[in-house]
Amino acid sequence: MQVEKSSLKAALETYPEEALRLLMRYDGAAPRYTSYPPANFFNQDPVLIADPLIRSSNRKDVPGGRDISLYFHVPFCPRRCLFCGCHTEIDRPGDFIKAYMATLSREFSLLAEKLDRSRPVSQIHFGGGTPNAVPSSHLRDLIAQVRATFAVRADAEIALECDPSLILRPQLETLRSIGFNRISFGIQDVNPAVLEAVNRRASKLPPRELVATARELGFTGINLDLICGLPFQTAESFRATVAEIIEAGPDRVSLFPYAHVPWIKSHQTALESLPSPGPGDRVRMCLEAREAFTAAGYEAVGMDHYARPTDELAIAKRDGTLRRNFQGYVTSRAGQVHALGASAISQLQEGYLQNEKNLETYQVRVRAGELPFSGGYRMHPEDLAARDVINALLCQGRADLRALLSERDLNPDWVESYRFESLERLAPYLADGLAEEKDGLVTVTPAGFPLSRRIAAAFDPRQTNVPAEGARYSRTL
Repeated sequence: MQVEKSSLKAALETYPEEALRLLMRYDGAAPRYTSYPPANFFNQDPVLIADPLIRSSNRKDVPGGRDISLYFHVPFCPRRCLFCGCHTEIDRPGDFIKAYMATLSREFSLLAEKLDRSRPVSQIHFGGGTPNAVPSSHLRDLIAQVRATFAVRADAEIALECDPSLILRPQLETLRSIGFNRISFGIQDVNPAVLEAVNRRASKLPPRELVATARELGFTGINLDLICGLPFQTAESFRATVAEIIEAGPDRVSLFPYAHVPWIKSHQTALESLPSPGPGDRVRMCLEAREAFTAAGYEAVGMDHYARPTDELAIAKRDGTLRRNFQGYVTSRAGQVHALGASAISQLQEGYLQNEKNLETYQVRVRAGELPFSGGYRMHPEDLAARDVINALLCQGRADLRALLSERDLNPDWVESYRFESLERLAPYLADGLAEEKDGLVTVTPAGFPLSRRIAAAFDPRQTNVPAEGARYSRTL
């Protein structure tokens, strides 16, 4: 059965079993492609690759630009959300947190010694974990240290991920006074039964008041996170959640499918005994949410983001400068990412460097005067080309193979082989109307949108036939 390009939702309503059978035929594990190659390939010796990668990031002619984005990983959380796939630490005492934040400062000093101080900082991002769970003085001190070390652009984005159950207006005022100008709140759902099932507390302020307060204080790019596929969610309950989020009027919404990876995060097994929406229900819920957000004036950005037309993300999508990194979809403001903290991953023009994951080991190494890299990957021209194609598909929904592959200095035989093998893997999606290809221009159709990651994987030489069971990645649907 071929699904018409714009009628997937109608097909699911008219002949649901047949339409779902088509989608489920392609369901399976696939990377999220927040990096290419994915992080499980970062197994090269950092002793050999770290200095060359950092030196190349300093080059005057670096193709991706010389701007610096700084990511600070704050892994601490007051409680464990059972859906979480992040690197987090629960119930660490205050003295330990203070020592870790001091180590972050020390690591930044070590990194700064290797960077060209003339490079401007265009973005500072605090993620976690729960950055707003630590004393705000730690965040203030790190931002002040960055400003004392580098020239921070006047229009730099200084962003924070927040747990809204820990924040009221006074805390928002403090964060704004420190210099934060963009903020993201992990709402996830507004249904008390859903939140209780995943061990998460509700926002202290209703979403509408939360957004209004943040906007009044001068925050822009205000984002609310939602997760689809959690226990006790139903089509009706999720419809109500989406309606409340639309009423709140954030600048952006991130709607993520729940990623069940208990082989990596064992605490997720606690959710397996609870009633949860199946793949078909999740597809319907996501499609209905997509319709609701676009009807409310939001533009769909990539696989799982929505933004108001005047927001930087929507503008970047329209002008072709949208990018993807470990923070999700980002604008061209995001430079090369130098990441600090346990488990943090630096995303540089020519490769990746990952820090020690263990907090104690991380701190010992930094205190000894080492940059705490534990792995990484230095990219070849072929990797860069595949990354260009995959990013174009996931950011713009289309990729011009001829144009993208001609931008790199590639072996003609490799180019021909890559194009042929990728289109061969894409062929079933073309036959079922989930993608189109004409003269090297590949497009993900509206019907293929739920399978964007699987379609992108057709252009990943490393992911030719990823099995659904036992894979290292979450399922697509």
